Amino acid sequence: MDLTWRDGELQLLQGLLAGLPRTRGAAALVTGSPGTGKSTLVRAVAERAAAAGTPVLYACASPAETQLPLGVVGQLLSGAAAPAVPAAPAVPAVPAVPAAAQPAAPDTGVRPREAGPQLLYEALRALRPGRPALVVVDDIHHTDEASALSLLYLCGRLAATDVLLLLGGQPHPSLPLPLVELLDHARCVRMPLRPLPEEGVAAFLASPAHGAMDPAAARRLAPHWHRFTGGNPRLLRGLLDDHRDCEPARPARPVAGTAFRAAVRRCLRAAGTARTGTARALALLAEDATLTRLAAFLAVPERSVSSTMEDLAATGLLDGGRLRHPGVRAAVLEGLTAGESARLHRRAARVLHDDGAEPPVIAVHLLAAGTPAPAPTAGTPAPAPTAGTAASAGAGTGGAGEQADGPGAGGDAWAAPVLEEAARHVLRAGGAHRAAQFLRAAHQARGGGPLAGPALARLAGAEWEHDPASVIRHLPALAGEPPDAGSGRPGGRPHAGPQEYRAEAAGLLLWHGRHAQAARAVAALGDTAAVREVRAALGYVRPVPGAPPALPGADSAEAVLGSLVHGHAPRPTVAAVLVALLYAGETERAAQWCTLTSGAEHLPGTPARRAVAFAAAAVVHTRAGLHDTGGACAARALALLSPAAWGIAAGMPLSAGVRAATGRGAHEEAARLLRVPVAEAMFRTRAGAHYLLARGHHHLATGRARAALADFHACRDLLADGGVPAGDALDWHRPAARALRALGERPQGEPAAVLTRAERRVAVLAAGGCTNRAIAARLYVTPSTVEQHLTSVYRKLRVTSRAGLAELMGPQARPAVGVS
Repeated sequence: MDLTWRDGELQLLQGLLAGLPRTRGAAALVTGSPGTGKSTLVRAVAERAAAAGTPVLYACASPAETQLPLGVVGQLLSGAAAPAVPAAPAVPAVPAVPAAAQPAAPDTGVRPREAGPQLLYEALRALRPGRPALVVVDDIHHTDEASALSLLYLCGRLAATDVLLLLGGQPHPSLPLPLVELLDHARCVRMPLRPLPEEGVAAFLASPAHGAMDPAAARRLAPHWHRFTGGNPRLLRGLLDDHRDCEPARPARPVAGTAFRAAVRRCLRAAGTARTGTARALALLAEDATLTRLAAFLAVPERSVSSTMEDLAATGLLDGGRLRHPGVRAAVLEGLTAGESARLHRRAARVLHDDGAEPPVIAVHLLAAGTPAPAPTAGTPAPAPTAGTAASAGAGTGGAGEQADGPGAGGDAWAAPVLEEAARHVLRAGGAHRAAQFLRAAHQARGGGPLAGPALARLAGAEWEHDPASVIRHLPALAGEPPDAGSGRPGGRPHAGPQEYRAEAAGLLLWHGRHAQAARAVAALGDTAAVREVRAALGYVRPVPGAPPALPGADSAEAVLGSLVHGHAPRPTVAAVLVALLYAGETERAAQWCTLTSGAEHLPGTPARRAVAFAAAAVVHTRAGLHDTGGACAARALALLSPAAWGIAAGMPLSAGVRAATGRGAHEEAARLLRVPVAEAMFRTRAGAHYLLARGHHHLATGRARAALADFHACRDLLADGGVPAGDALDWHRPAARALRALGERPQGEPAAVLTRAERRVAVLAAGGCTNRAIAARLYVTPSTVEQHLTSVYRKLRVTSRAGLAELMGPQARPAVGVS
């Protein structure tokens, strides 16, 4: 067995054995934390002694035999009588003792308490008089009290023997009195083993027994491996096994694989229940662990926690009071069952809550605990956690008292509000997915059931921030469920009232093209900021003929653009007004914002808000003729959200991207963008008008004038239906004229552009000579409806008769054959 990494300790022990019988009897105590190589060292001494012909008696104490009187003495005496040394496979056979010294019943090894010390002493003296002998007892800290008395008796009489008593054990703060006296005996040479330093790690890696790594490579890897294991040989062996499993590509950095995690668990099993519980508490609380919180989690005094943490640090598992790295944390928690893990996370959440931790920190544990346990029935108070139950929970065995720490057992009163507050915190920081998880857990903590009202709006809003497509399943409930003012506040808007809930639901409906449902949702609401936002967005997305303008002024639009500059991504309903500057004809002011909005790449926020910010920047840059920058912003917007997630808003980034690509002459890129699927509802909105214009420009630039003209006329009809004048931002006249010239036709005036689609149909038929009754029959409307439309047509076109109408409509007015 190669022990070059423990060469100094090995030579010292062999020197003590070689000094016999000149120095008469001696004793040595090798102590070390689990995995530091204590057992390996004492067995190596036993192997070499036996190989040199020295009689060796070997025993290993066990936690299972701590209450078995003379269990260790029985092992030693059985070894003295048997042809081989049990429990130490590497130790060769030793000579048998004379029959007079053999125990009467060696098969049990059990003798009366008062006979044990003398029996062991006599057996050792009879082994080989005048020649050295070696007695090894490993894991001495588990020795039964009667065996400890026998070893103490032997230790006091070593001067009359030629025996080296070699003991191996862990440092232990509380041992029975005989063991304390034995380990503190004056004849006992103490040899504490500590984790290996970097040089020892290099020697370990280069050792033939552990893979014979090239010495230069061992020295190069030693610093990383030392930081990873703390110099614990058992952890190093596990790391080496995982390193070999990575062949043929052995990584330069350590890999915490299966063997390493198994080594960590072995160290914890050997360390005992208290240390395992402390390690699990450290793993669960992680960076939020303090001495006070650990003591509360384990229900023990703080001084006890300090002691066990010192033991764990000596094992090499800790670094600076924390578990050394995530691989150790994973190994510490790996053996827990699902039920044990849930109980411990509930315990951690309660401890953190009682100590005033931030809501997101607590919520992570509540989420990991899963569905809350049932609350106690009325009149049956939940049991308070005691030191015993908490300690058992810390060790991973659970406990009846642990249930009192969770959201279900008297914990709903604090768990649900904490989860909702945590959702607000993480949503402001851009953690939309996590916020939605917290909100679902809060709903479960309140009793579960179908989501409705504010809870539904709050959850749907958080889900929209992460993935707007995920909200589609909530749309029917959002459209039909009135808010319940008493069930909380929406995420991201503290102290919001019922109107804000309804407005938030309306914004989500509008995003996915449910215009009528969104309008109904805000119809009866008051005049709050949130409601004004949604109404402005409704007026922009789908204007209503005859309704007052809903778009904000240029100053308000600039305030929205300012939010992009100052690092706050806009809300979805506000994003609809970003092009108000363009509609107001403020193209110069819009151009001034191009440079300022170029920082959208670095905006914080959720994926949806960042996508909206990029789309807004793309519209502004493209409108100013900066096609390279506008195209890049459009590409980033489309990369952040899927086509389904964009809903009807897809027209904003797609139209900007197509216009930018067309302006650069990148027609293949424009064609690719036009192949992105869009919702049919988009073509009933102003975003659809932008999309049709962009597609028409692409068709015109690629020689498809007739397809371009169809798109420009479709844009005309869409704007006319909403009563929107074709301004500078949505000018279809000039590109339509170019398309007509490309087709060899002379552009005509378009007086019907100011008419709605229904009015235009009536005007064309009337100019073609149809009577009101014939028009009504053709369009399936009543004659009175035809009269109303004609009155509006005459007023808008400033004509007073069918003849004037026919003259004004020109080629559009075709005689209606077969209709009188």
